[in-house]
Amino acid sequence: MNMSYKICFVCIGNACRSPFAECVTKKLLADARMSGIEVFSLGTLDWGENPRDAAMVDVAKELGYELSGTTMVMTREKLMAADAIIVFDERHRDAITRVLDYSHWNRIVLFNKIALDEDGNVEDPHYQTAAVYRRVARHIENGCKRLVEQWKLQPPKPED
Repeated sequence: MNMSYKICFVCIGNACRSPFAECVTKKLLADARMSGIEVFSLGTLDWGENPRDAAMVDVAKELGYELSGTTMVMTREKLMAADAIIVFDERHRDAITRVLDYSHWNRIVLFNKIALDEDGNVEDPHYQTAAVYRRVARHIENGCKRLVEQWKLQPPKPED
């Protein structure tokens, strides 16, 4: 039986924030040789399969990450498979609660809260300047590093 802990990052289009958090977290977990944690990302908006945001891909490369793949929209099934659903904005939580069973709402957490113990949303860099993309990317990277540090001390476990 596979007892890996599944973490899902969710933003609006699955083009910038959530896939960047996914690729950063996967690299940090691999670098730390930590297994048992699966990471994936989804978007609340169904706009088809599209490449990742080109500006975010460039910033990711600058920071040493490879951001690739295509956008994926959330479904009830995909969300139900996650042990933790990490959102970047309260509006993502609202969108998720419309499709996710009530019994799983407690799995939804704000990125800033769980990673950095601060309130507030993570800015959406989409259609903004390169400086905004860099700021958001560094913020997400910092949060992901803190998350992985937490997991090293106390690995997350799936609920029964």
